[in-house]
Amino acid sequence: MNLKKTKTREAILSILSNSKFPLTADEIFEKIKSNGNFTLSTIYRSLFSFEIAGIIKKEVSTDKKSVYSLNTPMDKHVLVCVKCHKKVIISGCPYHEANKKISHETGFQIIDHNTEIYGICPECLKKGEK
Repeated sequence: MNLKKTKTREAILSILSNSKFPLTADEIFEKIKSNGNFTLSTIYRSLFSFEIAGIIKKEVSTDKKSVYSLNTPMDKHVLVCVKCHKKVIISGCPYHEANKKISHETGFQIIDHNTEIYGICPECLKKGEK
């Protein structure tokens, strides 16, 4: 799929490439709305085009919102605290070995997995103990 190069698409790709974490369409819009005449509907249309073209990945976060990140060969995984929403990047992929085992046992060809892992951060655990 050949996508037309537009100011909106260039801005979205720039934001996603500079983000440590997957972003919602609203977060992307907030980051670029002051840099031009962008609309949220244009952001959504561009994200959809990028997703169809395989340029970005769309996932669902803990709060059931769609989040977007660049589709790169290197997996980037994030720990997300379900209480305070703190995010921490983890190195490596904890799923590669599990995916191989699941594929071997079921015959499924695993093609993808989510990047976010949910839990409770140490700070929130300490607060809960008090």
